[in-house]
Amino acid sequence: MTSITGDYLVNIIERCINTTIYLRRNISIESVSHETIAVTDEEIVDFIISIPYFDIKLKDFIVGNESDQTIISQTWENEFIKKCIAWATNEEWLKNDISFVKSIYRKEREGNCLSLPY
Repeated sequence: MTSITGDYLVNIIERCINTTIYLRRNISIESVSHETIAVTDEEIVDFIISIPYFDIKLKDFIVGNESDQTIISQTWENEFIKKCIAWATNEEWLKNDISFVKSIYRKEREGNCLSLPY
């Protein structure tokens, strides 16, 4: 078990987004192949708000609206990373398609989302 902060999870999210942000920005891979594209704070917040795989409490923890720290297992962290990668490579995220917003809240209500372990 490891004690982590929301900033720790934001760091994971940022690394996942960095691999595909050029697609979301509609920039060709050739034009960015020799440079690193930094994800903006706005893009990170958009990602956190829009990801349908996290429940509200987890999102609040990540953005700092909940407690300062929580304890997670390696299994939970691996699941978090998988869900971040899944959303960072999802066409709805990459195309900046907001038509899915209603489905986010439906998924959260159905309980199919990752939540804080403790």
